[in-house]
Amino acid sequence: MLDLPASTLRFWEKEIDAFNPNKSAGGTRRYVQKDIDVLKQIKYLIDEQHLTLAGVNERLSTRMQEDEKRVKIIETLQSVRNELMDIRLELNGLEAFEKEFLLVDDGEGGTREEHFE
Repeated sequence: MLDLPASTLRFWEKEIDAFNPNKSAGGTRRYVQKDIDVLKQIKYLIDEQHLTLAGVNERLSTRMQEDEKRVKIIETLQSVRNELMDIRLELNGLEAFEKEFLLVDDGEGGTREEHFE
């Protein structure tokens, strides 16, 4: 698929922090889709962008940091959304209560609670 010799894969594994495939108990490397995606990025950065291995490490590290920031932002937004939904439920409950109980003028400058069903 990527036409990379095994020696290149082993070398990149040693030199590039973001490329770290899992190994079985016997030492056989098990490449998952994430590893293949990283390999594609490395190959592109070296072949097309003409980066050195140090440049590849820096670029991939920056991308990982940006991805971590995005994840934190998404988690924060999801938390805020959940809080807003809770507030909405509380407000809907209050609205239902207000429809059931209505404050009316008691004729003496105050109010009284009337129950309507």
